[in-house]
Amino acid sequence: MLLRILKYNTTTGYLLIPLLAILAWLPSLMADSYQQMAFDYIPMPGYKLLANYLPHHSLLSKILALIMVTAAGFYLIRINNKYLLLQERTLLPAYFFVLIVSSLSPLHRFHPALVAMLFLVPAIEKLLDSYKAERLSYKYFEASFLIGLGSLFYFNIIWYVILVWLALLILRPVIWREWAFSILGAATPWFFLVAGDLLINENASWSTALVTANFAMRDVYDFMHLPEIIYFGFLLLVVLFASRRMAGSMGAMKVIRRKIFLLFFWIFALGVTAYMLLNTANIEMVVPTTLPVAFLLSHYLLSKRKGLWPNMILWLILAGTMLLVWRPWQ
Repeated sequence: MLLRILKYNTTTGYLLIPLLAILAWLPSLMADSYQQMAFDYIPMPGYKLLANYLPHHSLLSKILALIMVTAAGFYLIRINNKYLLLQERTLLPAYFFVLIVSSLSPLHRFHPALVAMLFLVPAIEKLLDSYKAERLSYKYFEASFLIGLGSLFYFNIIWYVILVWLALLILRPVIWREWAFSILGAATPWFFLVAGDLLINENASWSTALVTANFAMRDVYDFMHLPEIIYFGFLLLVVLFASRRMAGSMGAMKVIRRKIFLLFFWIFALGVTAYMLLNTANIEMVVPTTLPVAFLLSHYLLSKRKGLWPNMILWLILAGTMLLVWRPWQ
């Protein structure tokens, strides 16, 4: 039943996804508290500017964050429809993205990783657009510029510049000027930040201290309790099954689809690596890493087509998300 609603671009599905998002966020919308994390203590300038007008505990900031999560989910539908990544024009990527990101209550707030997604997702789209460019493409400057701009809101998004270089290897022949553009694009927002620091303070001590703090400070927030372990353990199991199915179907895919899914793998790998290695990267990294997972799980369910298992996955993820955010055992 649920798979039938979400499998195609149905009106019911378009209404169901934001309704489920509201239901998942309702406990947080009714609360007036929030969980502090490292990015609150060392805010990047763009995020600090926005946070001054949107107090974290305010209802307005939470509603805005909810809208951003839902909009990002629907943007994935646009990407699927544009590049025909899946067998169907389906709502499944939005469903998976919205529910998985909404499963962590501490992220039910306005936070910088969510803002950074407004830059990262269009940057990814520009990378994909570059595939058919016959001559020199400026998409790599634009993509890395967006990522650099996003890092002024959430520092750890800067590591996705590596994704631009991987895209150059996967999608394009070697053109040295495109590599130079990718470096210049990411450096441009930081050039203006440091230049402003020099003009105001006559040195770059503030911007230097900001970068140093983003390497030195440790985020001590621990979300790995038993309910989360069960939920994300189940997700990992399904991802492994889906990855096996994806690997088996790669040979039958068109070249562009195969390369895009390979690029999606690196989006996931970079996010997980950042979480594992960087002190200031915590559960907010779920936001960018869920993008490729949403497409992977959607491909898996669409390839199964019939049977109890696809519907069971959808219902279990929905039930797990609601149990985590409503916490009936507390």
